[in-house]
Amino acid sequence: MINISLDDGLKLSFEKLPHTIRLIVSKNDEEWVCRKEKLKKLFSFLELDQEPLFKGRLQLFKSDGKIKIKNEFISTISTETFQQALNKLK
Repeated sequence: MINISLDDGLKLSFEKLPHTIRLIVSKNDEEWVCRKEKLKKLFSFLELDQEPLFKGRLQLFKSDGKIKIKNEFISTISTETFQQALNKLK
């Protein structure tokens, strides 16, 4: 599992499953929201200017080299940090 520390004690984790990646936002090691997605779709999100990734409680928006993680508003990380985490999951 790969973890990225966010603001206010939050953490974005990437868990590799057999056919998908599970993105988890947790606070104090308690899961808050999660979403499963194929690694290929996550890389496509980085490469293309497109609509937000995911609908529902966990959403990712990309602009100006940053990714906004939203459930209301959670945090922002750089696209480079996001891509480095995905590269480790290949």
